[in-house]
Amino acid sequence: MEAKKWFESKTLWVNLLAGIGAITGAIGIDIGLTPEMQLSVVTAIMAVVNVVLRVKTKQPVVLK
Repeated sequence: MEAKKWFESKTLWVNLLAGIGAITGAIGIDIGLTPEMQLSVVTAIMAVVNVVLRVKTKQPVVLK
């Protein structure tokens, strides 16, 4: 099985976006939710998205 390049990985991009979202919350950017609600929503969404992407993934990733 041929490996794909890291930037072709949907899982890595989704997690990068989640990290950016966490950073914006940590520095105080307000999106209209309480910090607790924002954490709960992001955690639930990320859990579902990561499971779906993990099931869909067929190729390994190469970090070159």
